[in-house]
Amino acid sequence: MANPVVNGAFIQCSFASSQPPGVPMPGPFPATATALPPSAVPNSISILPTVTIKFGGQPVATSMDNKVGVNIKPFQMSCKSPANPANATASASATAAAMGTPMTVVTPCVPVFPGPWAPGCPTCLAGNFPLLNNTSKLMCSYGGVISIQMTPAILINVP
Repeated sequence: MANPVVNGAFIQCSFASSQPPGVPMPGPFPATATALPPSAVPNSISILPTVTIKFGGQPVATSMDNKVGVNIKPFQMSCKSPANPANATASASATAAAMGTPMTVVTPCVPVFPGPWAPGCPTCLAGNFPLLNNTSKLMCSYGGVISIQMTPAILINVP
């Protein structure tokens, strides 16, 4: 059994980096750079107080709670995804400034989500949408995977 996700649950991106944003580093990104450094701090999910279903006094999340700036704040950590266009632009500028020496620059992450959290909990609906549980993932357009790290509703089980 999984736990429901409620307001304040911690989330983390697989492409998060503890490297300070905007600092040029020699060399390109490794093609398989997905491991999260232990020093990276997770983000939290915010659920609007208009949700009437609550667990432990906190509004529950659904698969549609994927709006940047509403439910998910931009990540304060750097994004190390080579697919992030801000990284590509900054890295190209740093490489030109370094007289052609390949440089990599990571930028703060403002994720882009093409779809809802998946799979959610299709047998438990909140506002006609599947309830979000702690095994759900959210895919970012830049290749990252957002996962639930901790939810305050640990004493409640959902399918």
